[in-house]
Amino acid sequence: MTPSTTLSAISSRILPFSSSFSSSNKNRKRSLTTSADSADNDKNNARVESENRGENESTRRSAMVLGTSVVTFALFNAQPATAKLQGRTGGIPIENFRDLPGTNAIKYYDMKGGGGDSAVPFPKGTRVAVHYDLKFRSLTIASSRVGAGVTGGNPYGFNVGTPAATPGGPFLPAFNYGIQGMGVGTVRRMLVPAEYAYGNNQVQEIPPNSEVTLDLELLSIAKTGLSK
Repeated sequence: MTPSTTLSAISSRILPFSSSFSSSNKNRKRSLTTSADSADNDKNNARVESENRGENESTRRSAMVLGTSVVTFALFNAQPATAKLQGRTGGIPIENFRDLPGTNAIKYYDMKGGGGDSAVPFPKGTRVAVHYDLKFRSLTIASSRVGAGVTGGNPYGFNVGTPAATPGGPFLPAFNYGIQGMGVGTVRRMLVPAEYAYGNNQVQEIPPNSEVTLDLELLSIAKTGLSK
């Protein structure tokens, strides 16, 4: 066998093997590439799924927070169907008020204690101490409860029957009328027309000829009065 024949035979054997090896490498590379792509796809799918779970969880939490806020707002802002406006009566139905004896138009309601029509009136000059709150509609105009006194304010004293705005007398005529029939501890609310209040005068936020609301609490009665 000549050298050329030998080389030809060897070449004929090497070429198929080489082609087979090259094809095998291509197939292996293609398989590796496919595996890598598959792994990348799996990672991408996992990431998308995770993001979707995160978005769904965020949406669920937002819905829960919103729902809780709505329920809380409804609970704290719910009003009974029978709720009344405060207004001049302070929430007390107007039909519960009675006409105060000795006056033309003052109406009263005893929120605590009381004596009513059958109570013995105070003799003129009787010294009394009261707490009071004077309101125009829902606005407090004056009060004896402001301060740091022993009883939670500075009690107001006057001599019953002494004309209003004179020495020893109350600053409004309504005090002289409203105190009648009260006992110590009585808390009385009165709807006071202008003639027993400030008349046709403008006082602070109170327009002329206006009705006011006066709350009185009788704290004490002096043992000896000032007779005049």
